[in-house]
Amino acid sequence: SGFKDGEEFDRCCEVPRQGSWCLVRPPKDYKIPLRWPAGRDVIWSGNIKITKDQFLSSGGVTKRIMLLEENQIAFHPEDGLIFDGVKDYSRQIAEMLGLGSDSELFQAGVRTVLDIGCGFGSFGAHLVSLKLMTLCIAAYEATGSQVQLALERGLPAMIGNFISRQLPYPSLSFDMVHCAQCGIVWDKKEGIFLIEIDRLLKPGGYFVLTSPTSKPQGSSTSMKKRNMLTPLEQYTEKICWSLIAQQDDTFIWQKTADAHCYSSNKKNDVPLCKEGYDAPYYQALVPCITGTSSKRWIPIQNRSSSSDLSSAELEVHGKYCSCSFFLPAHAF
Repeated sequence: SGFKDGEEFDRCCEVPRQGSWCLVRPPKDYKIPLRWPAGRDVIWSGNIKITKDQFLSSGGVTKRIMLLEENQIAFHPEDGLIFDGVKDYSRQIAEMLGLGSDSELFQAGVRTVLDIGCGFGSFGAHLVSLKLMTLCIAAYEATGSQVQLALERGLPAMIGNFISRQLPYPSLSFDMVHCAQCGIVWDKKEGIFLIEIDRLLKPGGYFVLTSPTSKPQGSSTSMKKRNMLTPLEQYTEKICWSLIAQQDDTFIWQKTADAHCYSSNKKNDVPLCKEGYDAPYYQALVPCITGTSSKRWIPIQNRSSSSDLSSAELEVHGKYCSCSFFLPAHAF
């Protein structure tokens, strides 16, 4: 279709005819997924594009996936997407935030998580089991999609990327954004991808990045980490983020809860967007900070530890709010 510069991997929709509605039929021989929680760990192999031969041809994948009989794929509970297993990885992130365990993430204000490039969705599946609303987003893949696997497992997921356009979520939508080897060069294009993450994060929210360091000129471990972080440090300082924890190849930044930081920071050459600016979905990425004047600027640390809205949240969202979630039909 003539798309380039990454746009070919984004979701592309035809303009619907006025007043037309349609129901997309399932593929031939499609089987209704198993109910949660069984469906989280076992899916029908015939429901996805990835074939059995493609699974078996990948040595890394077979360590994490086990074929059961001829028509099912089971995901190991300790899916090794991330080194020592998802549970250990989740616990590591919680400890880096100063928590005793990942079960305390909810009480610490982390309720919504955006997982960029979610792989087989096992990290998101674990977070959902902790009652965290986790959404997977990944680029379209012609030979089997991460999104398709996540949806089959009953996890919220959608196709998309922000190579050239904003992600389809309002500003201040997520408490945490997670990227584990998601393939994005964060210091590219003058840090505009980090600015988009800043738009999505709520005040006090976290950006978790797990990525192998690039090969340094020297052999020192500290030199490796310094070579990797220097460009990121430059951009994160400009958008008022603080590097609060670092362990192995995992780094956690926290977005400021001080809305005045952006305008008072002398090192900051990233301007504020016009007051009240919040672009519609799929607009071009913009090199400016948004959300600071929004009435939804409430630090996640100010939330009540219960599932009920605090008085400040009620004032913003109202007693009755209409909330939409990306859930597969078989979840109901």
